[in-house]
Amino acid sequence: MGKTLSSYFRGWNTKDIAQLYVHSEVPTSDACHNYYRITDKEMIKSIFTRKTGTIFTEEHIQRDRNEARTDTGTTAKLYQRARKRTPFTYFCRNLWWKMGKWKTKKLLNWVDEFNPDVIFLASGDYYFIYDIAYELAKYKEIPLVVSCMDDYYLFNKNEKKLGGKAEHKRFMKHVKRTMDYASCIYPICEKMGKDYGALFKKPYHTLCTPSTISEPLVYEKTNAISYIGNLGYKRNEQLIDMGRALKALDCAGKPEYIDVYSAESRPEILADLTEENGIKFHGKIGADEVLRVMGSSLAVIHTESFDEGTRKSVAYSVSTKIADSLASGTPILAYGPKEIASIEYLNENDAAFCITDKKDLEAGLKELIENENKRKQIVANALALAKKNHDSKTNCQMIKNTLANYTSNLAK
Repeated sequence: MGKTLSSYFRGWNTKDIAQLYVHSEVPTSDACHNYYRITDKEMIKSIFTRKTGTIFTEEHIQRDRNEARTDTGTTAKLYQRARKRTPFTYFCRNLWWKMGKWKTKKLLNWVDEFNPDVIFLASGDYYFIYDIAYELAKYKEIPLVVSCMDDYYLFNKNEKKLGGKAEHKRFMKHVKRTMDYASCIYPICEKMGKDYGALFKKPYHTLCTPSTISEPLVYEKTNAISYIGNLGYKRNEQLIDMGRALKALDCAGKPEYIDVYSAESRPEILADLTEENGIKFHGKIGADEVLRVMGSSLAVIHTESFDEGTRKSVAYSVSTKIADSLASGTPILAYGPKEIASIEYLNENDAAFCITDKKDLEAGLKELIENENKRKQIVANALALAKKNHDSKTNCQMIKNTLANYTSNLAK
């Protein structure tokens, strides 16, 4: 999400942006120079001490730091466990944010000093963040807009778990209060916009992720087929399917395995990402190396799971990597259900080699490797789509224009 938010506000005067965030991280981005951080550990302690919050300014930004997270040891392990997002996890975290003291004099002074015209909420799946945005917008009597990047509302992934329905109902109660106050929503794709606009009865402005790549990448091409990014939502299983299909393929010039680059560390996710399954796992790489891998690869992979539950949870998701992949000049190999927004988007615009059925994997991989003319056509279509929907300057200007409209309406 950090990369996406940075791209949304690229080119803005840093004095016009301040960010409140709730994770054990230090600022590493120049997107703005005014940060206020509240951590979970502080919130638990504040139940007794009533003290929270750290202010970071330009001098505190650690631009050369490879990892923004600062949690280690037991705290880091707790965060890893919490990624499973069980009803109990939601209940506990929301509870200590409700019992703790986030709305301190220190925070309100920081808000007053910055004196915002509008609050831009990057939505999530814990209701306390909606409460914070709502309370601060009411406190300053200013508009609130909500950016929606994933589906937390129509799909309840914990519906069949103990307490899952009750926790989601509680979550939606807080979401509705915030959405009722909000001026508009910014969905990540048109499909999400139509459904969320109807659900919350709010105007929406589709905000495709801007690309951070302005020109096609120029590197010497190899025959590598690469995946870069998150392995959650069972993407590891999809990659294993692809790796095994690649190993079984009788095709000249094919790579020995799929190269996977990810910061993933969970043993249960990494266990089968082996060369025996057609996968070579490289671990995490830096931003410059990401560009080199993308530019030199024969193709970059985007994949979503066929698992029924996972499919519902990513139904509206359009991966943040897609914008850069489209603009990279390297063909995209997309593998997943055709009704998922990201796969549908690439397929409808003929901007990727799209494989929507496991039985078609070998044939799809063979076409990708052997059909140079189609690779060129796919790249041409992708570059045109990137220019149309993912241009950073165009999207940033759209945000400025719509936000200015809501703030001027308030002034009237």
